[in-house]
Amino acid sequence: MPYVRVLVLNQSYEPLHFTSTRRAIILLLVGKAEYVERGEGRLRSERLSMLEPSVVRLNRYIHRPSRLAVSFSKRNVFRRDDFTCQYCGARGADLTLDHVVPRSQGGATSWENVVVACHPCNLRKGDRPLAASNLRLRRRPFRPHYFWYQLMAHAPTPSQLQRWSKYLPSRWVPLPQSA
Repeated sequence: MPYVRVLVLNQSYEPLHFTSTRRAIILLLVGKAEYVERGEGRLRSERLSMLEPSVVRLNRYIHRPSRLAVSFSKRNVFRRDDFTCQYCGARGADLTLDHVVPRSQGGATSWENVVVACHPCNLRKGDRPLAASNLRLRRRPFRPHYFWYQLMAHAPTPSQLQRWSKYLPSRWVPLPQSA
């Protein structure tokens, strides 16, 4: 059985996490979850045939912290910015981190002040404020929510993302890749 990710919703239809198709089927068979949306495939065994789950909802409410933090690291900033320069949109191996408000001017090393930049843009900006460098951010830096981070890490297919979009807040759905 291929590893197809399944979105798991809390009883209140709040997104909780992703799981494998196998785990989702176990939840369905033991009565801990119910189908919300079915996938395209059919799963068969010797005694059972069932539609592949795409979204399942738990029958009991699971309490969880309202705000799970994503740790600040270089790798996580690169993931948040999709390995793309936030000034010119360049992708590739020639990327680094840049402080929007330079540290020499009191800028903090935080989610809201650090972005991915290519070396030419980083050199062009230098140790100046953004306005003085004639550069513009493509997207404002933000502190990612844990579920958004998990969504990015699992990289769902476009069809899965389209199916799940009605269960996810719009700010968590990643922006489509620009060509």
